Amino acid sequence: MSAIQHELDKEIELHKKKIAELEQLKLDQEKKIEGFNEFDQTIKRLCNNMALTEAELYVSRGDQIVSWIQDLAKTNNPGRIYETLKKHFEKELKKDLKKEGHKNKPSSLPKPKLAIGRYKNPATQQIIEKIKRNPKPLDEWINEYGFEVVRTWKM
Repeated sequence: MSAIQHELDKEIELHKKKIAELEQLKLDQEKKIEGFNEFDQTIKRLCNNMALTEAELYVSRGDQIVSWIQDLAKTNNPGRIYETLKKHFEKELKKDLKKEGHKNKPSSLPKPKLAIGRYKNPATQQIIEKIKRNPKPLDEWINEYGFEVVRTWKM
């Protein structure tokens, strides 16, 4: 037998071993899938028998689920579920921050303007005349009592 044939036989044996390993992995994966399906059917059967929803079941296991997710975060390759949850919560956090930002952000709309005239504060009996811009005390009244109240003080 030539050296080339001997090398080819070695390659064939290596490939046969690899094929056998892959076939075993395929069988193992099929068993896992069968187990997942059986688990799903068992959960559904239990939920039906005990008048539970799957959501209630997950809520009852919430602490364990949180611990599991936190443990996933500590691994080198946390997996697709962790990455999906991470993206989801990052997006929700951004939405919440935007909402809070809009609440604290001053309005860019023009402020309502008081008509030109004289305004009398009924609490202090002080009279202020507005010609063009609001005088400082008039702005202070608006901040203290509100625009809608101050505009009723026009004489």
